[in-house]
Amino acid sequence: MIKTWLITASAPICGTDTYYRAYSEENPELSEDWSYVCDLIVEDLWDNYSWGLHLEDEEYESEDEEDQAREQAYEDWKCDCNIIVDEATEEDLEDVAPGGNIDNIEIVYDER
Repeated sequence: MIKTWLITASAPICGTDTYYRAYSEENPELSEDWSYVCDLIVEDLWDNYSWGLHLEDEEYESEDEEDQAREQAYEDWKCDCNIIVDEATEEDLEDVAPGGNIDNIEIVYDER
């Protein structure tokens, strides 16, 4: 039987809880694709919240040095992100969905 899962992801900045949904028989963390799903979530958090790092304010001696600094910042960010998966009901999703509409929560894993 397919279950509904609520994924709560937090960037390493306060107030960045972001919600996703998944549908699978077992906890999606047990899936072979879970690392790929985590990468997508971390990239989404990076795109939405990394502006607070002010990487563009730094001065670098070369493009290579800047690229390395960005790569290191991303790896540090990735390690500091928190992703929690819980089985959920439709009501649980409505509680966290913008406007109470679960269609506003992105599906990142679906076995239906």
